[in-house]
Amino acid sequence: MTTGDVDSTNSDAVPTMECRFCELPVPAGAFCGLCGAHLTPEPGDGPQWLRFRTFGASPNEGLMRPSITSSLFPHLTRRSRVPFRVGLALIVVSLIAFSFVRVPSALITVSALGLPLLFILYLAEADVFRDVPRHLLAISAVLGGGLGVGWVLLTGEMVARSYGVPMAAGLALRHLLKEGLLIPTAGMLLMVVPPVVVRLLRPARREALDGFVIGALGAVAFAGCATLSRLAPQFATGLIAHNRPIKGLVVEATLHGITVPLTAAVAGGLVGMALWFTGQKDNPHEHPGRTRAALILLSGVVLAIHAGLGVVDIVGFKQTTMLCAHLALTAVALLALRIALQLALLHEAHDPIERDEPLLCVHCEHVVPDMAFCPACGVATRASSRTSRRDRREMRPVRQLDAADGP
Repeated sequence: MTTGDVDSTNSDAVPTMECRFCELPVPAGAFCGLCGAHLTPEPGDGPQWLRFRTFGASPNEGLMRPSITSSLFPHLTRRSRVPFRVGLALIVVSLIAFSFVRVPSALITVSALGLPLLFILYLAEADVFRDVPRHLLAISAVLGGGLGVGWVLLTGEMVARSYGVPMAAGLALRHLLKEGLLIPTAGMLLMVVPPVVVRLLRPARREALDGFVIGALGAVAFAGCATLSRLAPQFATGLIAHNRPIKGLVVEATLHGITVPLTAAVAGGLVGMALWFTGQKDNPHEHPGRTRAALILLSGVVLAIHAGLGVVDIVGFKQTTMLCAHLALTAVALLALRIALQLALLHEAHDPIERDEPLLCVHCEHVVPDMAFCPACGVATRASSRTSRRDRREMRPVRQLDAADGP
């Protein structure tokens, strides 16, 4: 990037074309800077209100691509996501390694704290601590963790009757269908209390991704504290479980450390997005009520999936079958999250448009007009943090004139 005086001659005027979706003149490019639609039709585009070919938070991914990092950490650029992919891989490797050496205490620790700690690192990397009031984040995390512990204390005796002390029994509620439905459903409802409480405090700024981080933070705190509280008695059973089968440890560690916290984060994040979503009221092509209804519907689907994970355990499947069912439901939940993120980013209210001002896109690193979407890669401007957007607008890229250009 170079700096210097902006050349504001007519030769620098950005060519325009009419968007075939919103029918407004926009800067020429691959995507409409106002609505994010493809400016030229391409095979497999699908409906432009959903835009299958390009994910709103990552220009190199399609909507249906099963990427955990771009779904769970939408504020990050492609380069910034690499350490988080490594972090997720380390969690998985640690769970498998501790299963093979039969160390339940280490498994419980990684299962309960792995994803929550990684999510806290995401909040720091994505400037969330600067964009969202810290007391709101604290309320969500503390309330989620407290409810998780309280839920375990309230249901502990009932659960103990069903699956005992050993970790292999995990979350399996095998005795009564009533208990199998009641406990997961009650936990599901308590898990989404934090974003509801924070929303009732009427935060000054409302962006869909702010609601996502608040909801997901409360949910992962709930899941982590619940897992740690539920399995804490096993810390006193000895360092190494010589008599435990490795297969059972791997299956249960995967459930506790991957599928349950992931679906919890997705469910809480979706509820937060639905509560924080603000539509474009001045755009006749937009229908905020429909988008909000779709977000609520997707939230309900994922909440049902999260509760269904407990129901899967009471059917009495073999461990491998149960693991496959958990992984399949988790994949569906992540897909629902990606669709919700896409809808929110494409249709929520955007920052003021300044199409005559240049802005560096942090995703494709092109200098483009300052609009709701990057005309070059199609990523939503609000897929980056408010701090990043403010800093880039205060230090806009400018063109350095070559000597051949003249004075």
